[in-house]
Amino acid sequence: MDETTPMEDSGSQPEAQAVEQAPVSFIDSLPEDLRGEPSLKNFTDAGSLAKSFVHAQRMIGAEKLPLPGKSATDDEWNTIYSKLGRPDSATDYQFDGVQNLEAAEISSFAEAAHKAGLRPQQAQELLGFIDSRDQGMFAQFEQNTEQAINEGYAELQREWGPALDEKIGRATTALISLGLPYERDEKGNAYVPLMDEIRLSDGRALGDHPTMIKLFADIADKLGEDTLAGAATTFEMTPKEAQAERSSLTAPGTPYWDNQHPEHAASVQRVLELNEIIFPEGQA
Repeated sequence: MDETTPMEDSGSQPEAQAVEQAPVSFIDSLPEDLRGEPSLKNFTDAGSLAKSFVHAQRMIGAEKLPLPGKSATDDEWNTIYSKLGRPDSATDYQFDGVQNLEAAEISSFAEAAHKAGLRPQQAQELLGFIDSRDQGMFAQFEQNTEQAINEGYAELQREWGPALDEKIGRATTALISLGLPYERDEKGNAYVPLMDEIRLSDGRALGDHPTMIKLFADIADKLGEDTLAGAATTFEMTPKEAQAERSSLTAPGTPYWDNQHPEHAASVQRVLELNEIIFPEGQA
């Protein structure tokens, strides 16, 4: 019987697995003399390089605008501005939606925009920004003006109390007596237009400032009733005047302190009336 001897494994069989190689970058795939070219360093594949090449080819023959140098003249810059889309003259700008600027202001802006070389769209956007900014400023200014007017009349109210309207009327009468032209409103009340037309830096009319009202109210008091034609013949008392009279009525030794005096009751009643003027809320 034949015996078969198995063959021994010598260990010399070739490796079955292949060694994987790292991918070569786009720059490394180029010829050696191009790998250091700075203009190629931003390309990562052949596709992006091809797109750049096609774009460059399309630009060949297109109109080009050489940028003027530091010594360029106004005429050279005007040529550039015109080619970039600036209108032929400032009057060719058309502005839409402007609400807070006067015609003269818009015209001045158009002149400046044309000199600066702005295209119509650029000029419109810039003027729109200015217009919206001014709108906010105007709104705030009007709010501040109203607040100043209210504070001024509150000051007069504290000083004059129930005599406020009468004092203001007498101040107006003094202005008219001094020769200032006046008109009448729908209720027939006289007023001096000049005092409304002159505006102060805070937006208030001259006639709304408490200092001016006090000044002409004092003038009215000094002119006297004969001079103030049409002025009231009975006057409301101010808190200051009421306080002076109360001090006189309640001075030591007056009937106010002597309940046996025949004028005691009248003095007490008058002091109560004065307290209502001095303390409008009844807090004597």
